[in-house]
Amino acid sequence: MNTIRVFSLSALLIAAAALLLATSAHATIVDLTTSANASGDINGALFFASDQQAAGTGFIDPFLRVQASPTEQGYNTDGGFPFDDKNPHNFQHSVLLSSLMQFNLNGTEYFKFTLDANQSGASNHTFTMTQLQIYTANSGSLLPTSLNADGTIALGSLVYNMNAGGTTNTVVTTATGSGKYDAVVYIPVSLFNLSDKFVYLYFAGQGNGGFEEWTAATGVNPIPEASTFFPIIGLLAAVFSTQFVRRRQLQQVSK
Repeated sequence: MNTIRVFSLSALLIAAAALLLATSAHATIVDLTTSANASGDINGALFFASDQQAAGTGFIDPFLRVQASPTEQGYNTDGGFPFDDKNPHNFQHSVLLSSLMQFNLNGTEYFKFTLDANQSGASNHTFTMTQLQIYTANSGSLLPTSLNADGTIALGSLVYNMNAGGTTNTVVTTATGSGKYDAVVYIPVSLFNLSDKFVYLYFAGQGNGGFEEWTAATGVNPIPEASTFFPIIGLLAAVFSTQFVRRRQLQQVSK
């Protein structure tokens, strides 16, 4: 009897180890901190490092802001502030699918989402994204407060799952503070149900407490900041005044 028990226990340990090795073997780590041109793909989504400076509060229009430590999760909705979402709603709100701009990369159409990670501290300015899911629905106010057994969430039709099938894929980005984009994500348009009205983005990650913001590339051009708007007015005024002086000179010559 003891021999049988030892054999059964050994078999279970071997099976568990094999399962762990199989899961680890299929895990993908996209490290965007290695260089300014770092990139990778997970389940059809493209991830790129970014150092674009036109980010940070007042420069972008985030649709999702999340903050917690050492782990955080959240999604955008008009229905409330689930999980670790931060208020007010001008930083966390629904997104119209029809507002998203399409980008053609090597013959494939994508929707573009950008992450501005904002971790604090004197060192180790990185953020690890452990999950990213995209959904579409005809309501912008869905408010589930728990995950399903498979790690998904009831936010309509699942478009993209970074960890489908229970994998442990991760994306590591820089997170040197609010003020620039840290990662750009392209999701294939072909995955979306374009007849739905709203887009939900759920994500989870590990950080030390700074907030993360997500924005989407839309077809609406942003309003210029005042610091850039007034120089444009000055330039136009100079052009028109020059044209006016030239007309007066021509009129005097013709007389």
